[in-house]
Amino acid sequence: MRSLEKRFLMWESRDLTLVIIISVVSFVYSALVSQLPNLITGVPGFNYLFIFGHGIFISFGLLMYEGRRWRFLLQNILVMFLTLPTFQTGAPFDVLARMPIIESSFISDLIFTGIYPLFQKRSRLLWWSIIVTVVFILQSAILISLNMFLFYSSEVLSSFVSVYMMLLPLIIAEAAFGALIGYRAWRKLQKTTIIN
Repeated sequence: MRSLEKRFLMWESRDLTLVIIISVVSFVYSALVSQLPNLITGVPGFNYLFIFGHGIFISFGLLMYEGRRWRFLLQNILVMFLTLPTFQTGAPFDVLARMPIIESSFISDLIFTGIYPLFQKRSRLLWWSIIVTVVFILQSAILISLNMFLFYSSEVLSSFVSVYMMLLPLIIAEAAFGALIGYRAWRKLQKTTIIN
């Protein structure tokens, strides 16, 4: 019981450091790269064109957390607060537009950290990271669409859904490839003596 408690409930400074570093790097990527298509075109949802980088950070972060709960949720809460002044998931300083990402993080953290040991035992963490990343990104878009349906005009919703559906094959491919790169980065770090 003691090791189970330590594994899932205790926070170490290493975990908090990882959460903060990955959140800041994700924010920098969002601010410098990911929001550009939305800024240039003004079309909601077009920022999914560069989802590749977020796929790397999602996969790498989840693998670094080793199935411990609430780290991924905290990571995305920090990213949402950091990206508040950007156009990443909505208009700047629109807290309501960021809620679907936090909701999706909560659901993904709850479900996928629970099945992490199953994939780890079978040495299938690459597939786990790809599944988690793709499902998280797709689930986020669905929750964003529901949020737009409730709180935004039908033109904004229609524009977002149209662009998202047009980019869907690219989004899935970029998310999976980003997860693969995140997995490879994690594997390289596992071979160093710093992490072990």
